[in-house]
Amino acid sequence: MSNETAKEVLRGYGRANAAGLASLMDVEDWQRIARQELERRATSIVQALDDATLEAIAAGEIDMRAMCRQVLEEQGRAQA
Repeated sequence: MSNETAKEVLRGYGRANAAGLASLMDVEDWQRIARQELERRATSIVQALDDATLEAIAAGEIDMRAMCRQVLEEQGRAQA
């Protein structure tokens, strides 16, 4: 999925903007950029939470990683 997905996105981008695609070859720190985007996406989820929930997460009372795992498992049971 990941390699082919990235290629497809780049192909589409290159069709619309060949010069832009060529300039992407100058970007050196793709790992950092990807991490920043993942953090931005996580932030968008957190923005949907109320203050009390945010305070609980900040205080370590809610483990979001564990909660994500739990919800994924619940969804897996529901889809089976």
